Amino acid sequence: MTEYQKNYSSMQPLMFDQSSRTNKAKKIIAVLQDFLDDTKHKTVLDIGCSTGIITNYFSSYFQHIDGLDLDEHAINIAIKNNKKDNIKFYASPIEEFYSEKTYDIIICSHIYEHVPDAEILFESIYKLLKPGGICYLAAGNRYQIFENHYKLYFLSYFPKFISNKYLKLMGKGDYYYETHLSLFKLNKLIDKFKKYDYTIKILNDPKKYKFEETIKANSFKQYLIKFLMKPFYFFIPTYIWILSKEV
Repeated sequence: MTEYQKNYSSMQPLMFDQSSRTNKAKKIIAVLQDFLDDTKHKTVLDIGCSTGIITNYFSSYFQHIDGLDLDEHAINIAIKNNKKDNIKFYASPIEEFYSEKTYDIIICSHIYEHVPDAEILFESIYKLLKPGGICYLAAGNRYQIFENHYKLYFLSYFPKFISNKYLKLMGKGDYYYETHLSLFKLNKLIDKFKKYDYTIKILNDPKKYKFEETIKANSFKQYLIKFLMKPFYFFIPTYIWILSKEV
């Protein structure tokens, strides 16, 4: 798995897409600004920063940002394109990353499914956060109907050996590297933190949280989602949570 992730940007053109990466950054900022009174004086670690487009967007909103990724090719591109004094990039897996400082905010957006051990990831996040610090978590659900990495239905539902055959049959690859977890297992994974759930808030007010390209406010899609989201919460494709390291 580690070798696959080291070359992730070369297989994912989306990592170079300025528009989509900027839109993702705006969503993260909207949630953090809603949760925090002040972001300007915060230090941030952006895990899985890839080519650094999102990290660069953050530079106007935070005091300092460190971008971290084990994809050395992507990090070299990020360093080359970086024009900001308050950003540094590091090529390292999270479990080997050493920092003398701790952070006010850690960004972990669609990362946990890519790492060899999600428990180690969240142990590392906990250690790297200041007391009272927070983690922005966007977490894909195992029971998402449409698996967005490979654009296939129900891919993450199956045991790995079936998912691998499904991928191969559809001409999408030989091995399903990602490991998504159910809502129950995600909650167990983050049990050290206090959780603030933004998922339903975002679905209720997509305009406020910059999600309108996904869900138009006052559209039939939004009304349908609002009707279904509480009884079928365990099927929501992505959960957006703020995790707080309580003092």
